[in-house]
Amino acid sequence: LKPCLLKPSGRAELEVVIAVKRHNSKAPSPPSFAMSLTIKLKWVKEEFDVTIEEGSTVEVFKTQVWTLTSVPTERQKYVGFPGGMLKDTDDIMEKAKKLKPGAKVMLIGTAEGNEVKAPTEKVVFEEDLTPEEKAKLLKEKKVEILPAGIKNLGNTCYMNSCLQCLNHLTDLRQALEAYSAPPADSRDIDSVLTSQFRSVTQALRNTTDAIVPMQFVMALRQRFPRFAETQNGGFMQQDADECLRGLLTVLSGTLKGEGGSDGTNRIDELFSFQLKSTLKCLECDEEAPQDSVEAQRVLLCHLGTQTDQVSHIHQGVSLSLKEHIEKQSPVLGRNAQYEKTSALDTLPPYLIVQFARFGYKGANEWAGTSASKVKLTRKCAFSNTFDLFDCASPELKKRLSVGRVKKKEQEDARLERERQAMTADRAAKAAKAGSSSSSAKPEEKKDGDVDMKPAEVADESKDVDMTAGGEEHDTGYYELVAIVSHKGRTADGGHYVGWVKHKSADGKDVKEDQWILFDDETASLTDWKQLVGYTDLQGGKADTQIAYINIYKKVIVKTEGQVVGSSAATGEAKGAEEAKAAAP
Repeated sequence: LKPCLLKPSGRAELEVVIAVKRHNSKAPSPPSFAMSLTIKLKWVKEEFDVTIEEGSTVEVFKTQVWTLTSVPTERQKYVGFPGGMLKDTDDIMEKAKKLKPGAKVMLIGTAEGNEVKAPTEKVVFEEDLTPEEKAKLLKEKKVEILPAGIKNLGNTCYMNSCLQCLNHLTDLRQALEAYSAPPADSRDIDSVLTSQFRSVTQALRNTTDAIVPMQFVMALRQRFPRFAETQNGGFMQQDADECLRGLLTVLSGTLKGEGGSDGTNRIDELFSFQLKSTLKCLECDEEAPQDSVEAQRVLLCHLGTQTDQVSHIHQGVSLSLKEHIEKQSPVLGRNAQYEKTSALDTLPPYLIVQFARFGYKGANEWAGTSASKVKLTRKCAFSNTFDLFDCASPELKKRLSVGRVKKKEQEDARLERERQAMTADRAAKAAKAGSSSSSAKPEEKKDGDVDMKPAEVADESKDVDMTAGGEEHDTGYYELVAIVSHKGRTADGGHYVGWVKHKSADGKDVKEDQWILFDDETASLTDWKQLVGYTDLQGGKADTQIAYINIYKKVIVKTEGQVVGSSAATGEAKGAEEAKAAAP
């Protein structure tokens, strides 16, 4: 710069020149540092560190996040930035500066390729399923559901309870499945009723809602006009025992026996038993006793008299097998008193026991009462098992004794195996506890020492094939599987329900026998203790459900067949081979 005389107005010009010269000079300028921040970003279960440079925009930030998460920028939504949701016009650096130390920003958005796709199959909601489809789906998923009920079509509870009990007898249900109706031109009302009964059993297994057996009711009332009686504009209440006996009579003519011959039917094979009776005259010793055999499908249980009451089902059944009758005596030539003593000579697979709770009371002119049916509500105890040994004939008792001995032997063997298993388990636990607590080095064995090991318990139930070469033996024992009960004071009124055994107690998962109560269209679960303890099912009160018909299933014992894979069989076979090889 040349020296010059500066005027007051030329000072600014000089500064401008100097500034320009400095800018254009080649001297290096001082370094400048760009500011950056790192924030924590959380997406689903992953976390990322995202660095934001000074001057960066929201679009650049979203692009960085897209490279890390594959979430497109248009799908990205952020939660955690101060001031609400992040907008494209916001200053991303200012937003990041306002974050608290340790704060995280959450990303919401779906990555590319993980978009929700339209279902390949049409979605069907449970409410849109039919009862049949719902039942099929639950069976496929092995979901346990209660069986379906039956709608009451006008005092048809007597019929509903019988149908539910018969439907849960596996052998009868299989016989109905195998039934084929005759051609239409030769079809009678019995075949129609049987076909409708089969349809009812199929519907009860294939739906979850209560069924409406209208066609079955129409066929039943056509076959038995008594069930179509009306009073005051509605159908009258009927006797469940009459309905049960009528159904068995019809089915005995339509369901053939397992052999397929015309002389047998499936109903008699399942429910019929032989009664051997002896009729003796009490007024003439010279008249010889008369022996006879008759077939029955129902065993009665009398409840005694006012002076000699019955308190247990065993007493009532024994009383029904011994009765006094009056008939013409060929020796005396007049009516005489006879004693008829009966005993069971065969045992059916299913035993039906009817409690004689309904009677007939004649008119009394002095009291001004007319003839009517009455109900006996006195208590008659019963359990979930029934022993008929004392009611059997001498010949049958001999056969039952064999099965009862076999049953006792098997029960003793089972208890012994359980005892040995518990002993071995305790010994193994004690040995394990001793070895873990002992820190000393085990002593070396001396000559003659023998290692002591826990005894191995053989599971005989796995070694024995119960079906190969085995025989079935009757024991005289029965287990209760179904009950028809009645609530009310007369046979012409009240209400019937059905009870069916669902599961047997195993002592582990199921502590008590599980039962299902069918009250028309409603089905509920209960156990044996509640059934006999809280419902007064054994009797004693008129306004509670009292057992009217009990259905029992026979308990049989299978003798052990050929021993498969057991140590005993292996040892015997090995010994036989060695003896054969050593023989000269």
